[in-house]
Amino acid sequence: MPSPSGVIAFLSDFGWRDPYAGIVRGVVESVGRGRVKVIDLTHDIPPFNVIAGAYVLYTSYRYFPGGTVFLAVVDPGVGTERKPITIETRRYFFVGPDNGILYPAAVEDGIVEVRVIENESVFLKPVSTSFHGRDVFAPTAVLLALGTPIEKVGRRLPLDDIARLELRDRCASEGEVRARVVYIDVFGNVALGLERECTSILCAERGRVEVESRSGIFMASCKPAFSFAEPGEMVLYNNSLGFPELAVNLGSAAEVLKTGIGDMLVLRRR
Repeated sequence: MPSPSGVIAFLSDFGWRDPYAGIVRGVVESVGRGRVKVIDLTHDIPPFNVIAGAYVLYTSYRYFPGGTVFLAVVDPGVGTERKPITIETRRYFFVGPDNGILYPAAVEDGIVEVRVIENESVFLKPVSTSFHGRDVFAPTAVLLALGTPIEKVGRRLPLDDIARLELRDRCASEGEVRARVVYIDVFGNVALGLERECTSILCAERGRVEVESRSGIFMASCKPAFSFAEPGEMVLYNNSLGFPELAVNLGSAAEVLKTGIGDMLVLRRR
């Protein structure tokens, strides 16, 4: 069991306009009585977008101290038969819905065990059918952050029974690759669900890649970073989080390509 750090890293699609993120933080403070520190990873995950939530969690978790509890609430299936779960890994705990959002980060760190969150004595009452982040996940995350053994959460769940979500695909062909958009940041940079080495494979010959989206065909230069390009030029590079990414220097690749998270792009070596 990881040694508890007293830290909860909280991400959601709640945004800041509504009170939901603040209410969850209030529950953490009430249950933890000031003994738990909350770090807001982000609350600007696009609503209901599990892929984006999984990407942010996967690319962020390793920068936190061991024993951190990751509370991830992007939960379009709240109130349905989807299970609330907690995962213990080699260094961390992950708490959230069983919809795949936890899987990429947890499996990379090394899953030790998975538990269904079903200890109702922990829950806030009455339990809402639409706000498990407040009533189920938050109090569970606090207990784990304070060192409560994971077996107190609920029964063990076989690893094969949890939802899986894969963020990366390999380059099946050196000449043409289909890539899913897994994230778009505030700058309009488009992160692609590919292995890191796909960038060097696509850029191997002339250092240019053809990008096909639903709005047309575009050319991207292979550069170490977007800042090496001319203003308005599209580039393909590996971003700071380890994913191949399309960017437009001083512009938005997402706007140029007219693409969104979950869309498929085709990249061809040119």
